[in-house]
Amino acid sequence: MERSYLKTAKRIVLGILAVVLTGGLALVTVIAKPREQIFHNKHMSETPVTRRQRIRAFITKHLCITMLAIGLMGFFAMIAIMAKPLDPVKRAISDFSFTDIYYEILKEGTTPDTSRLITIVDMTELTNRSQIADVMDRIGNAKPKVLGIDICFDNEGEDFEGNDSLIRVVEKHHDCMVFSLKMLDWMNDSVGWSKAIHSFFHEIVPLTEGTTNMPRQLYDSMKRKVPLAERYEAQYVPSFVAQVANLYAGQDIVKGRTDDVKINFSPTVFRVLAPEEVDRHPELIEGQIVLLGAVYEEADRHWTPLGKIAGVELLAYSVQSIVYSNEVKNTSPAMFAVISLLVVFMVELLQYLYLERTGKSKGIFTKFIIGSTYFMSVLTFLFTSVLLGLCFVVFKRYGISFNLAWALTAITFLGTSRSMYAALQDYFIARRSKFLNHSNENASSETK
Repeated sequence: MERSYLKTAKRIVLGILAVVLTGGLALVTVIAKPREQIFHNKHMSETPVTRRQRIRAFITKHLCITMLAIGLMGFFAMIAIMAKPLDPVKRAISDFSFTDIYYEILKEGTTPDTSRLITIVDMTELTNRSQIADVMDRIGNAKPKVLGIDICFDNEGEDFEGNDSLIRVVEKHHDCMVFSLKMLDWMNDSVGWSKAIHSFFHEIVPLTEGTTNMPRQLYDSMKRKVPLAERYEAQYVPSFVAQVANLYAGQDIVKGRTDDVKINFSPTVFRVLAPEEVDRHPELIEGQIVLLGAVYEEADRHWTPLGKIAGVELLAYSVQSIVYSNEVKNTSPAMFAVISLLVVFMVELLQYLYLERTGKSKGIFTKFIIGSTYFMSVLTFLFTSVLLGLCFVVFKRYGISFNLAWALTAITFLGTSRSMYAALQDYFIARRSKFLNHSNENASSETK
């Protein structure tokens, strides 16, 4: 939906502005510091520099270099955001998440778990409502805890026999059923949707319904979350996945939340039964969540971090994330900023110490080959790979996702920021010398 895309774009722009302002402050710090030293050295005699002062100066210097790197990153990111020809690149970047890398590692390095919570019954080959009603009845007879039906029977049509069959089955098993509810005609954030599409029998039989609107951004982005509620005529209506999870738990486990559930896509195998297999495998249905939907219908397939999957599988991952309380948790903006700054600062210190140590070496090979920026870049890559591994371990164990992309991008500007810092430092030393010489000349002329 366009509104979601615009909100994401606004958040990105605000984040970049914050980064640019932070970099600007660092630049002001770099510029202002030498001027303070000028007047300090002018009025005070030379005194021995203590170890504490040296450490403070060392940390201040490299913190300024770190902030300059972040500022440079923000500057070029702002240019990319403001440049219209780069719109496709902006959309690709905004649609990227570091969790995609984590899921790829999980997919390649682990054996998927088989779900013992959810079974899917495929209805792709069912052609009329009588057949659908028969499958629903047979699933209901196997006593599932919840039967989630990813179908909205929005009009009666001319299949009167099928309609009667549906009504009879729903009357019989409605206590365990959750039906799909479609929302149309978005108005604004305060009103929400203005039109609801119910199954035609919702006024005849008591139904539990939930919205199944997918967050379709412009250009059909990656699906990583689903809403727990949708706004309809200024009121919140629970989503399909929230209703299924609550009915399974026998209580409101979403606790009235109206935000999105960040789906945990840890690779899982959901057992899929064909309609004719329902009677042969009651053990896969009794006491479990059963989702009835189309598994092989191309129109209802969505891109996810695991690739393109069926809409009913996306619902299964969403329900599983709610029931197991293992949805993905992002770090807070403050924690994200602090950790990113520390990572860039740490890499800056390591690069500086590496270059200084190799530069002082008496060995020609060590000084010119090992101490080259090429070898330093390789070591930086290995260090960031270790950081990525640590982030993956935290994600796998605790479900906490940390986006290293900003820190890694800022690290690429560290060499440039060191050059900028050195240039600014040389400039202000020259200005300082000129200022002191001018002051001495004035003092001499006044003495004469």
